Amino acid sequence: MRFSRRPWQQSADGGPRDDARQVNQDGFSVPIAGVTRRPWREEGHEPGYAEPQPAPAAPSAPFEARASAHSEAAYALVGRRVLDFADNGDGTLTVARCVDPQADDLDIQFEAGACPVTAIAPRAFEGCSALRRVVLPDALRQIGEMAFSGCVRLSRVIIPGGVLRVGTLAFAKCTALERVRIEPGVQALGPSCFSKCTALERVDIPASVNSLGGGVFFGCGKKLCLYGGEGTAAQQYARLNALAFDSQSWKEDEELRLEEAEDGTLIVTGAREEAPERIEIPTELCGRRITAIAPKAFFACGTLTHLSVGSGVREIGESAFFGCRSLVSAVFERGLERVGDSAFAGCENLTQITLPWGTGSVGRMAFFGCTHLGFVKMPTTTRVADFAFDGCAPGLRVFGGVNAGRAAQNIGL
Repeated sequence: MRFSRRPWQQSADGGPRDDARQVNQDGFSVPIAGVTRRPWREEGHEPGYAEPQPAPAAPSAPFEARASAHSEAAYALVGRRVLDFADNGDGTLTVARCVDPQADDLDIQFEAGACPVTAIAPRAFEGCSALRRVVLPDALRQIGEMAFSGCVRLSRVIIPGGVLRVGTLAFAKCTALERVRIEPGVQALGPSCFSKCTALERVDIPASVNSLGGGVFFGCGKKLCLYGGEGTAAQQYARLNALAFDSQSWKEDEELRLEEAEDGTLIVTGAREEAPERIEIPTELCGRRITAIAPKAFFACGTLTHLSVGSGVREIGESAFFGCRSLVSAVFERGLERVGDSAFAGCENLTQITLPWGTGSVGRMAFFGCTHLGFVKMPTTTRVADFAFDGCAPGLRVFGGVNAGRAAQNIGL
């Protein structure tokens, strides 16, 4: 990971302009300020610290200025350098470019550390032919022009709901891309942003997307189907461009078993696959929000290792993940209100849990017998029921929560 000042703009004679502080392109505008070392890194006091070196020249591109031998640079190397980040000057970062041609599985926020990543610069990952999986950060707001163009091994993408606009040609020519899930909150898809994605079969488009640029899906295969709600901009776009549109297939979703609640929202009742390893519960499917996980939905699912719960889910039912002994990671987006009784009891390999702001209650024996669970963080207003953390790892640390009965004696809330 490297931080450096990048000469995004140049003077008439080709040299860097000292007053250049922004890159503007295709609706993409982000301040670029000089970068200082992170406060917890002091020269000569960290393992593997490398003295600053001149930044290597960036690949030539019409909207990205070439690196200058005279540009300032201040950065630290931590393990393998994968991404260049630019400091936005407000405590957030922009991904400037990927510098590791062998990068194949990237979690962008992990590479950035503690600073939120809010933008991906134009052409940042262009032509990264080894990239097969990328996790976009929740704090992301902008995806620049041609940001992932030509990533020929990328197969699936989830675009976080905080992104205002997906830039022009952002995922063009990603010829292995099969499925795209756009989370509620995204407002616009730029022109040709998924053009010539010849393997593309499914794109979930929420009602929040009110603008689809020209040629968004130009040159995609005949199997392409857009999924969304009735009366949305996506449905109108599909009709005008002779694309298949589906608002009903949630009933036979390929990954999850679902049922409809009285208010028209959806409840997850289990997995379609007999032995799932990963469960990703989106905020909505086919224009319908997923608001709950039913009791015993994944009861004793011994193969499940990773769980991701979208922001629409308000309640996790009783014993929903009871006895999922292989579960090592459970991530919850903001929106969760209640964790039911024994919801994660017996999940022996869970090591830490963070419950999002707004979680109102944790049920009786919710994490009972999670023998490796050593760290729990939750809002200070969360009500914790009896025996919620009995049988967890010795020395369990719990931050936040309001005690209720027996819980106070066991974990010192």
